[in-house]
Formats: sequence, structure tokens, C-alpha cells
Amino acid sequence: MPKLEFHTDRKQGISHLVDAINDKDCIPYVTVVIETKELGYLIGGQSDFPSMVQLPLNSEWGLKKGQWSLCASSFSTWWQAELKNTLNKGPITIEVEYGKQQDLPSLNGLMAQVSRLYIQAKPPIEEHLAFLVQHKNQAYQSLPTDSARVILEVAEAHKPFDVFELNKEQQKVRIERDNNIQTCALPENMEVTHGILLNKESVVQLDRICSNTDAEQIQYYLDDERAIFSDGNCVSSSSLASLREYRLKKETAYSTEVKIIINIYDFKADLKRYLSIMPLKKANQALLYIDKDYVMLASLVEETGSNRFIRTKHIDCPKPSLYSINLSQLSRVPIKDITQAEQMKIAVLINDKGELKLGFYNDRDNTEPYHSVTDIEYASPKMELILQSKTKLETMLKQKNANGDLDSQKDLFGFNDV
Repeated sequence: MPKLEFHTDRKQGISHLVDAINDKDCIPYVTVVIETKELGYLIGGQSDFPSMVQLPLNSEWGLKKGQWSLCASSFSTWWQAELKNTLNKGPITIEVEYGKQQDLPSLNGLMAQVSRLYIQAKPPIEEHLAFLVQHKNQAYQSLPTDSARVILEVAEAHKPFDVFELNKEQQKVRIERDNNIQTCALPENMEVTHGILLNKESVVQLDRICSNTDAEQIQYYLDDERAIFSDGNCVSSSSLASLREYRLKKETAYSTEVKIIINIYDFKADLKRYLSIMPLKKANQALLYIDKDYVMLASLVEETGSNRFIRTKHIDCPKPSLYSINLSQLSRVPIKDITQAEQMKIAVLINDKGELKLGFYNDRDNTEPYHSVTDIEYASPKMELILQSKTKLETMLKQKNANGDLDSQKDLFGFNDV
């Protein structure tokens, strides 16, 4: 009996294709193309933006050259049952039965060694065949896989976002979050050699390709409508229609309200402690107090709380200010590659709408933050509470004859603009 085998190294790609199948899709089919005795394709997923997996074949399998489509939900049900049954032990096989009077075969599969499932092939879906032709004729650009993975690391550091851009001309990262465009500095020692503009869906597609390939190069194609990525074996596509509005938007201008240079590791250490205390973690609020002499970090609820003075090298704050910041967002600010020094420049920025963000800078670029936290607001109603906590901390430090974190550090190189 002729058969179709799906090799182990194609399982992940086929699973991604199957995961994109939706019962409400206007094209509820997957398409099989047997191009030669050694080469075939499986095409399916979303109707408008399909995926494709190249299938290595064997002449001994007895397959005939042809093109046909299968019920997507039936194929998905069979695939998921067999994938769970075989894991990574070997290929998954389905029988291909060619009838004497039929041009289109019937496929017979055994699910988990228990249930038979048959799927009668239908004429091929033209949209799937068109996608295959487009792939073969597409003028792709090449990107080293290692470079693509670095791009994905940068994108991960700036989540959440709706749009992610690496701008080659400006050598900047630009993202859109909550309808607001932000420009950020590149990580240390990074240079943009491939300008790229993606939405969050296409970033996911690129990540899937890079996570499951041994290829040295990723092929990609981007236009106003779609993104297509390929490693030579798997091809995925997604819509870029959401970028139309982004291209028309202007970047929001921010001015500096407060600027400080602090010991970033002390700062991160206390944030970690706050997350280890359940009432503080649940409250999800960090309080940042700044005046001309002190920077204090705190998290305070009725049941429990903590506060400390953060070691500083520079404070530029015209009046005592208190900010409430999302604790979980703040704790996820990446430290790796931001700066080689222990201290970091941080600024509270404000736009003409009165919206705030907390910017973190590396010592390569002092003009644009490397990372920003946008869930920040004034916390004036808690000023009395924070000042009481400040006084109590000062009293305890004096009683213990301790300095706390009030002593200055050595000069920080790279921040000549302060």
C-alpha cells in the first residue's frame, strides 16, 4: 500500500501548521503536493496567510505525482493523536489508497493504534497552489539565523508591543505600544545591518522559524500586506496590514522631568524582594521617591512593606516627587547589555499630554532610553505615607550607626550629559 511518511525533523513545522487550523476558516483544508518521487509539500493553516512544510519523499513509498486537498479538521485530529502516540520515536505514517476509477486518493490513518480515520482527497485548493508558486518565485532577502535570533532577543526585551522596528538609518529600536511610538537605543555593541518592520504576529512567526531550524540563513519577504519567512524546509506567512496606520503616525515627543543616576543592582535587588512578599506582589506597586538629596524605593501596604535609600551619583529633581510604578513591569527591565557599570541613568519623561514613562539608558546612547516602563503615574496622595516611612528608615539607620545606601559611588563613565 502506498504511504506518506512525515519525518521527525518536520513534526514541529507541521504542528505549527496544524495549530493554525480554525474550523471557521473559509478554506478548511490542507493541501498535499507530490511534485516528484523525492519531493512534496504540505500547505495549510490560515486561509489568507498559510504555512507550508517541504516533505522529503521516497520513491519506495509508491506515491503518484499529484495535487489534492484534505479536510483540515480530520487531518488535525489524526495528526495530534499520532503525534502524542509517537512523540519523537520516529516518522508518522498514513496510507494512501489510489482507487481504480479515481484520480484522487483516499487516506487511511490509525490514531494512537486504536481508531481508523479515513479522509477522501478533494481537488487542490487554488489559493494553496498559488502560495507554493509565490514561494518558488519570491525574491527573498537573506538574514543570518544568528542575527535573526539577536533581533528576537531585542524584541523580547521590549515587550509588550504592537509594532517592532529596527531602523537601519537611525540605528534605533522603535516600538508602538498602546498607540504610542517610542524610540529606544540599541543594546551594547549592536549595529542594525537589516532594517526590519514587524507586528507582533510576524515576530511570533520569525521566532518559530528560528527556534526550530539548523539552517544558517533565514529567507524573508516583507511588503505592505504580508510577511513570509522560510528556512528552506518550513515557510510561514502573516498579515502586515496593521502596519499601515503605524507608518502614518508621528512619534510622541517627551521632555525630561527628573533625571537620576543610581546603583541599578541595588534597585533590582529590592524589586525582587518585593515580589517575594505576597501582599506586595499582589499590590503590584513600587513607589519611587526623589528629592534633591535622596532617591528612595518602596512598596507599602497596610499589612507589610519595605523601603530603602538607593545609592546615587547624580540627582536632577526640581522638587520632591513621588511616582507609582507597575512592580512587575519594573522588575522585568533587562539589565544585561544595558551598561557595564554598576550605575545607570534613569529619567522620568513626560509628553505634551501629561503622560509619563520611566526611561532606562545605556552608556552608548544618552538621548534615547534603552527600555521604558509606561505604567507609571504620580502618587501624590501617598506622599505623607512615604515621608513617614522615610523618617522611620532614617531613625533606624542612625540608631544602628549605619549609612544605608546614602554614600556616593565612584564616577560613572559614559554619562557626560548630566
